[in-house]
Amino acid sequence: MFQVLPKFSRVLVIGCSFICSFNCLSQVKEQVSKRLDKFISESCKTTYEEIDSVRISEVLKYKVYCITQETKNLYGQKKKSSNMFIVIDDGEQVQNFEQIGTNTALPKLQSYIRGDFILNPQTAPLFQTILDFIYPIAAWKPDKREYFFKNGKWYFLRDAYFRSKQGFEISIDTDGKITSISYKMKWDEYEQS
Repeated sequence: MFQVLPKFSRVLVIGCSFICSFNCLSQVKEQVSKRLDKFISESCKTTYEEIDSVRISEVLKYKVYCITQETKNLYGQKKKSSNMFIVIDDGEQVQNFEQIGTNTALPKLQSYIRGDFILNPQTAPLFQTILDFIYPIAAWKPDKREYFFKNGKWYFLRDAYFRSKQGFEISIDTDGKITSISYKMKWDEYEQS
């Protein structure tokens, strides 16, 4: 029995020192974390701006924000670097809009459209404006925007790729409610205006 007690005390001492070392490491990590947070707060500035709420609210169910994150004085350079994010706040979670690729279906964007929004010749300019907010055309790209209705679908063209137009294809029902949204990289000849 006396031999068991020394083994137990050795295990107890080793266990306590193990716990104490974790506590010490935790304090070190906390101090490093504070220094890193201070560096980030001094080097980065983040701003949030609601995007044109009146027009957005006529088409979308939720508010849209532009988040700008500016980074400065990194690596001793005086220039600033800036990133911009367009997001939507559904009241529970902030989410980004779907990224456009080649022939991309956009069901999330469609789910954000108000149930009472009707896409017709009167509201098409407003919808074009909303697309400009959500998916802005890069400054270096030529502005090829146009929109038209053909064969039961709305087309909101944004760009040209090797002389082929590309942009959003919006299907609607007979009442003008949006039933699907997709981005197409190239239209067939019969679809073009």
